[in-house]
Amino acid sequence: MMAVALAALALLATLWLARISAVLRLRGAARPAGSPPIRTMVVLGSGGHTSEMLSLVGSIDRAKYAPLLYVLARSDSTSLHRVEAAERARARPAEGSQSAAGGPCEVLRVPRSREVAQSYLTSVFTTLYALSTSFAILLRTRPSLLICNGPGTCIPICLAAFALRLLGIKYVTIIYVESVCRVRSLSMSGKIMIHLADKFLVQWPQLASRFPKSTYVGRVC
Repeated sequence: MMAVALAALALLATLWLARISAVLRLRGAARPAGSPPIRTMVVLGSGGHTSEMLSLVGSIDRAKYAPLLYVLARSDSTSLHRVEAAERARARPAEGSQSAAGGPCEVLRVPRSREVAQSYLTSVFTTLYALSTSFAILLRTRPSLLICNGPGTCIPICLAAFALRLLGIKYVTIIYVESVCRVRSLSMSGKIMIHLADKFLVQWPQLASRFPKSTYVGRVC
């Protein structure tokens, strides 16, 4: 009986490793995005990260990328106010135009993996909580595209999106845009996401030359 159980576990482990290998091979491969609108999730980190992402989001066609799902930390009230202000501005028609540039959107809140000055021991539990909350959000909303640029807030969301791939539930295309502040080295989030993202975009040629998995796109935000 023990031998049968061990054989079954070995088979399950083999199948799971094969599944992970297959998903990793698909990472970065061209995938049909489907007909617009494309359900898009954007993670706002806070501070300068939020500024960069709002600048990037402001340049996309909201008719093609909709609805827009903003994800931000529950304790990040500043980013929430900035999102609300940006969406109000887009809801107003531009001068000389009869239509507004905005579109349907939703704000989703997640717990932080680690607050400032929080001990590393307790952060293990808050990280697991953030990951489970992120997985529940991804499972409910099922975006087709996920865009982020760090910092740590984006990691649980991206891991949850990757888990959906492994489970065969939904292939969420992940695009990570490294902050323009990173000129010669990757951020901590970037060092993780370069192994998970379908497209890892950098804004300085020095980074692209150091990290072959990245793609230099120039200044985008």
